[in-house]
Amino acid sequence: MNILTDKIVLGITEDEVAIGSHLIHFWRTNPSIAFCSATMKRIMRFRRFSRKKYPDLDRVIREGRLVILRREGSASETLANIEAAFAAAVRKGATAIRYLGNLGMGRAPLPGRGTDEVIELENGATLLGRRYPCVIVCMYDVKTVSGRLLLNAGFGTHDLAVWGHALTQNAYFAPHEEAKRKYRAAL
Repeated sequence: MNILTDKIVLGITEDEVAIGSHLIHFWRTNPSIAFCSATMKRIMRFRRFSRKKYPDLDRVIREGRLVILRREGSASETLANIEAAFAAAVRKGATAIRYLGNLGMGRAPLPGRGTDEVIELENGATLLGRRYPCVIVCMYDVKTVSGRLLLNAGFGTHDLAVWGHALTQNAYFAPHEEAKRKYRAAL
């Protein structure tokens, strides 16, 4: 597999996305907003896609083909758990991994150092995406996360974004200097 040239269907849009991609998808909790209904349609389309592919989700979970990870206290702990799940999937023969992270439901405080911890987590996820045959989709609820988090962790750490009904390049992608050094070293 040639990471960053092989593609898979994203599922929440009709677009294909390169293996190794790390992208952002913003959503809102308020169902009366038009953006939310479009987002919900995409989520439902993704669920239908998953149900068609895996009609017996309980069996898929038992087999370890669907893994649910909980948010940890630190970026390093969370990244270690994600990497362990990716490594296990590859050992079992996975040729493409889809990872869906959901940030923000307004119910729990951010782990660790708050926004800085999320930025560290997002930059680490980009690096994991370069090492494993995966597509990482991060969902941010724009109604419950701070503006700083949306700008620095959402826009700043994802080179691709679901915008409208399509996947686009994120013009605001600008990881901080340490992340840039790690990113260049990983290539």
